[in-house]
Amino acid sequence: MKKVIVAVTAAALFGTAPFAFAADMPVKAPAPMAALPSWTGFYGGFNVGGAFVDGSFNTTGTPVSFNPAGLNLGAPATLNALAVALTSNASRSGGQFIGGGQFGYNFQYNSAWVLGFEADIQALGGSVGTSNVPTISSFAPFGFPNNSYGGTASFSERLDYLGTVRGRVGYLATPNLLAYGTGGLAYGGAHLGSSYSIQETFPGSNTSIVSPIFGAGSASTTAVGWTAGFGLEWMFASKWSAKFEYLYYDLGSLQVSVPLTQVVFVTTPWATALAQTSTRFDGSIVRVGVNYHLN
Repeated sequence: MKKVIVAVTAAALFGTAPFAFAADMPVKAPAPMAALPSWTGFYGGFNVGGAFVDGSFNTTGTPVSFNPAGLNLGAPATLNALAVALTSNASRSGGQFIGGGQFGYNFQYNSAWVLGFEADIQALGGSVGTSNVPTISSFAPFGFPNNSYGGTASFSERLDYLGTVRGRVGYLATPNLLAYGTGGLAYGGAHLGSSYSIQETFPGSNTSIVSPIFGAGSASTTAVGWTAGFGLEWMFASKWSAKFEYLYYDLGSLQVSVPLTQVVFVTTPWATALAQTSTRFDGSIVRVGVNYHLN
C-alpha cells in the first residue's frame, strides 16, 4: 500500500501567510528633529530699566578777594570763614528711569561660544540731588567772637542720555540660553548744578548792613568713560530673544564753580569766595530688553 504525502502550504490554506517577520513590517519614519537656533547674524531691539547712583557732592570753598576800601583788619577771618562755610561733602543716591534701543552682531563659534558687539543709546528721566545741606562757620573779626556764616546749599546731577559701544563674549548654557560678559566704551550727557544761600549774623547787633549771599551755577558736558557687565539672553522663538543685563559705568568727574560775594551797605562788595563742587558720574544700570534676530 502506497503512502501519499500531501503538502499543503499555509499560503494555499489561508490565502496569505499567517505570520510576518519584523523585517517585513512597515517602519514609521522618525519625526524630524527640531532645528537648533542659530545666534549668528545681526539683531536689534529695545530695552527699559533703571540707572542708580551712590556717591557724594564734594565742595571746596576758596578765598578770592576782600574789598580794600573796607575794614581790612577783618579780611583774613572773614574770607576764611566764608570759604569754610562753603566747604561740604554731601551724599547723593537715587535713580533715573532709562529706556532706549540697541543693535549688534553675533557670531556663533564652535557651537557653544558666541562672540559679537553691541551699541546702544538710552534716554534718562529725572535727576539725583541733595537739598538743604547746612553750612556754618564761626569767626571773630573786629573782636566779635560770635559772628558766623550760616545757610544752606543744594546740589543736583543728571544724565540726559547714556550710550555704550561694547564687545560681548558668551557661552551657550543650552542652545537657547546665552550667558555673556560685556565691556567697552560709555558716553553720556552729564549735568551738574549747585546753589547757595548764606547769611552772616552778628548776635546782639544790627545785621541790616549785611546782605544775604546768593549764588548758583551749572555745568554740562558730553562725558566719556567705560562700562562693563554681564547678562543672560534667552532665544524664546526662532528670531526673538529676551535679555536681562547689568552694567557698571564710569564717565569721570564734572565740576562747577560758583563765585559768591558778600555785600554791605546794600551795594558795596565786601568779601568774595569761590565754591567749587565736583561729583563723579558713575553708577549701575539694571535693565531688560527684547531683540529681533536677522539670522
